[in-house]
Amino acid sequence: MFYLPQIPRLQRLHASMETAKPMRWHYENRIDDGVLRHPSDGKAWKHFDNVYPDFAPDPQHIRLSLYSDGFTPYVQSSTSPYSYWLVFVTPYNLPPDLCMTKSFLFLTCLIPSPTNPT
Repeated sequence: MFYLPQIPRLQRLHASMETAKPMRWHYENRIDDGVLRHPSDGKAWKHFDNVYPDFAPDPQHIRLSLYSDGFTPYVQSSTSPYSYWLVFVTPYNLPPDLCMTKSFLFLTCLIPSPTNPT
């Protein structure tokens, strides 16, 4: 498994003048009208805020989404004995139009494996 450090990348989000303001979007632009426009409008986000009241009030705390995807290199069939699994992280502090853009998808781990990780 290959790990790519994320802390310096996340620190740069607040250090850059271009990304520091959008990283506060989830805190400054929240609208409670019952419409789900952003993960910050969801029940899970509000539950997390209630469970961790020390974390919630600071808009600079970064909330991350973690997801993975696997693929088989070099061969188009599923019978290949080798696969790679990629683990990505993206910050949900950003506005909805930036959350899943290419520049904010951070590759965290690369897992080479002769079988799928379970």
